[in-house]
Amino acid sequence: MANMNSIELFAGAGGLGLGIEKAGFDHALVIERDRDACATVRFNLARARQGHSQWPLHETDIRYFDFSSFQDKVELVSGGPPCQPFSIGGKHRGFNDSRDMFPEAARVVRTVRPRAFIFENVLC
Repeated sequence: MANMNSIELFAGAGGLGLGIEKAGFDHALVIERDRDACATVRFNLARARQGHSQWPLHETDIRYFDFSSFQDKVELVSGGPPCQPFSIGGKHRGFNDSRDMFPEAARVVRTVRPRAFIFENVLC
């Protein structure tokens, strides 16, 4: 049986992405906008994963990425949308905070139409 395809949003240093991969998914797309997080992913993949497939990592903001080419071609969308707008230590601006990426994550799911999605968030 062939592996299923996934899209990883807000990849960070790649922890969730590694777990998704170990569960049998092939990343069709991995997106992270933070330069240092992308450097960490590239560093770790280059050294620890020789002989394994490389991730199609895009260092960009999901607000500016066109996901339409992935419609009905991906089984899973996963990621960890930033939690600052809802953090008890933050400014409590919620949906009025420009860092609120939950609507963008939902837009990706609506566009891609995967069979499933997983969004995780840390207690912050």
